[in-house]
Amino acid sequence: MEANLMYVKNSIEQWDQIIEEFKSYDATATEFCKEKKISKSQFYYHRKRLAHQQIEPTLCEVELAKVSTPINPKNAEPSSKYIKIEINNAIIHIPTSEATLLTTIIKELSATC
Repeated sequence: MEANLMYVKNSIEQWDQIIEEFKSYDATATEFCKEKKISKSQFYYHRKRLAHQQIEPTLCEVELAKVSTPINPKNAEPSSKYIKIEINNAIIHIPTSEATLLTTIIKELSATC
């Protein structure tokens, strides 16, 4: 049976510090929570909250190669069902059947570069 722990109410700033401490902790979240006398559900809530706050969209410069021969998507044999675009940590999967969408994306990227 689990020992009765006295939990402390922490501020947002304190939770941010607690979550940062956990990143260098060498045991499980359960052990960490017991040691810090914090609720596991609150720990997971604040860890998720902090993870969502740290996601910031970034714009990256993309260099496109010039293609001398036009590509006709109707005659092309798709090697995959999706085209994967990776920029840093962002990954975009676009169905190969969406030729109009792909054309629009490429034109927009070309116009901004």
